[in-house]
Amino acid sequence: MLTLYHASGQLSSRIVWLLEELQADYRLVLTHFPRPDGSGADPHNPHPHGYAPALLHDGALVTETGAVALYLTDLFPASPLGVPTGHPQRGAYLSWMFYQVGMTEPLVNMQAAQLLQHFAPYARLNDAMWQHLRHTLATQPFMLGDRFTAVDILYIELFERLRAVIGPSELIDAYIARGDRPARRRALQRGG
Repeated sequence: MLTLYHASGQLSSRIVWLLEELQADYRLVLTHFPRPDGSGADPHNPHPHGYAPALLHDGALVTETGAVALYLTDLFPASPLGVPTGHPQRGAYLSWMFYQVGMTEPLVNMQAAQLLQHFAPYARLNDAMWQHLRHTLATQPFMLGDRFTAVDILYIELFERLRAVIGPSELIDAYIARGDRPARRRALQRGG
């Protein structure tokens, strides 16, 4: 049994979407984030810092968005949302997934917090990252070409959540629109 600890309106929303895309049988446990000072964590949430997502599966705990997404797509190898080991696109799939959680998301959050102007190397990296993303989305509909994967769920949710920070972009708007899928709508109804 899959149990997802989810905080409504937070990053775990993308995992609810992924579970809906996978048509997985799962239990959703609503939790809340701790306060900025770290206090007020939900004592029932198994994440070591009280954040979400936290996924329990047959006694195994998986935390952190990229790890949960990879775990789930590997758990459902027949789904087109993942790329199995040995497939020619596996390297691209892993690279894009961890580019999202390790590069794009931190830089966009730094941009949202207006921190990039204080760190010139990160500002340059942010510009290069956006150039790479724009080039990719200008040449193909999804991060792995014509195929919608869990990587796109991570990116589309990030871009949608921080749309105002990113600034005007028909390219990003079109990409977000391609994510308007039945599973996305189900996830929004189920997970808030």
